[in-house]
Amino acid sequence: MITRTRNTKTQGTMEFLVYKEADTYVGVCLTFDIVEEGSNPVALLQSIKEAASLHLKTIINTNMSDDLLNRYAPQEYWDRYFEAGKTIQSPESITDNFPVVSPYFNNDAGILVS
Repeated sequence: MITRTRNTKTQGTMEFLVYKEADTYVGVCLTFDIVEEGSNPVALLQSIKEAASLHLKTIINTNMSDDLLNRYAPQEYWDRYFEAGKTIQSPESITDNFPVVSPYFNNDAGILVS
């Protein structure tokens, strides 16, 4: 079971993974268990980050449970994430697998997802 620092509406971390599977790419927001597929890994990462940002904004704006900010993807995706993290040395080395960690915070101006 994956355990991470508990996300709240005011602060937290979202973790993403994009990897190649057969002839397509799979993008995963590991923190919210959101999965998408696509043909372009960079566009897919942007899309999965946008979906996660919308999820986060919806939880905050409708005052839903913080539990929805800590709904982790299945173990198989985390195994890929940690394995990819061992081989990535810089953002320029994106190949078939790449993990991304995005901190977020909520403030009066809105939500930052980097």
